[in-house]
Amino acid sequence: MNKKIGLFIVPRSSYGWRGNEAGWITASGWASAAEQLWGDVIVATSDGMFTPQESRLFPRGNDIKSLPNPNGKIIRKFLPEFFITAYKDWELKKSKPKTWPIEKSSEIIEKDVKLIWERHDLFAGPGKRLATKLNVPFVISVEALAVWEAEKWGVKRPLWGKWLEKYVEAKSLKSADLVCCVSQEVKDKVLEMGVQEDKVVVTPNRVDGSLFNPDIDGSEIEEKYNLKGKKVLGWTGSFRGFHAIDTIVDAFEILHEKYPETVLMLVGDGNEFDKIKKLVDYKNLSHSVIMPGKKAFVDIPKYVANFHISLVSARSSEGFHYSPLKLREYMGAGKAVIAPNAGDLPYIFNDGSDLLLYEAGNYESLAKNILILMDNPELHTKLVENSKAWFNREGSWTHELKRVCDILKIEY
Repeated sequence: MNKKIGLFIVPRSSYGWRGNEAGWITASGWASAAEQLWGDVIVATSDGMFTPQESRLFPRGNDIKSLPNPNGKIIRKFLPEFFITAYKDWELKKSKPKTWPIEKSSEIIEKDVKLIWERHDLFAGPGKRLATKLNVPFVISVEALAVWEAEKWGVKRPLWGKWLEKYVEAKSLKSADLVCCVSQEVKDKVLEMGVQEDKVVVTPNRVDGSLFNPDIDGSEIEEKYNLKGKKVLGWTGSFRGFHAIDTIVDAFEILHEKYPETVLMLVGDGNEFDKIKKLVDYKNLSHSVIMPGKKAFVDIPKYVANFHISLVSARSSEGFHYSPLKLREYMGAGKAVIAPNAGDLPYIFNDGSDLLLYEAGNYESLAKNILILMDNPELHTKLVENSKAWFNREGSWTHELKRVCDILKIEY
């Protein structure tokens, strides 16, 4: 009998999506789940074929491109922003090969391919072609719609944006047998683009249980940062404006005044790292705030293991369309979590039972919830136990992949 295999396509190079490591983590999570179901998986990119364990460490190197001129940064200041966006779109289109390495490979020909999964991108990969050739179900996973999300962040594509959305993005989505959307807001947008409703489902982000679980050994980090006996307030992610990390620092200042033994740990980097560091110094909190910088994804669980309270943060609830991966990782690790009252979160999780919800962007609301957990050990224990129960019940990527297989009548 042919060996069963799942094929997972990320339509970028293994050096791409720098600054969006979560994209690789999500794809690798889905692929790891397929590995558990079928034993064999390929993660295909525009420049090669990899295992889920390899792809969860991407992007490799540095793939940040600038305008083709040694004085590009200077010239960029004088160019209209839409010109820069058009150039980036053209570069992205050009980066997609006509024939991908997976299409040249004979590795999948003799195997029983169960499904082809592709992460949605502005310009699609070879998923549909391969699915048609192999006569297997084709699934597209959507974290966000490229043109739509960019507009939310103020990126304008006059004239060609709507064309790309209608004739490139929507066309790709309509070709799938099933479109998996990370949230209800994304699903609503996909339906608005003309995809049949019976082909669209919401599949929130889940957790790779082989990395995030209650038995993680965090002793190495505990010893390195002298955390023994201290209560750690923790956050992981990218230092970007919409994460509102300044509100975490403001809330910690209130907490630290009442509980001087507490420590704030902010794990990650990004364009606001220096700004947050200056804010910490300004508030004279540097002795109690640890900013270890960016860490490999496989090392993040060792930091989370030391968190007494784990935080998800957001500047605003408006336009909150994503499904926070870190929230699921915290819960998979069996942590008490505080998250913004935004997006699907209040509908998916029970406030006061699964986690605590605060008003997005409001540091006083966040501080209030942190103090509630610090003052109430019984509630903290309840949230920890319910995090573990959630993960066991539905929290892993395997749960989500099995649901997709059931919809498409795929054997596992």
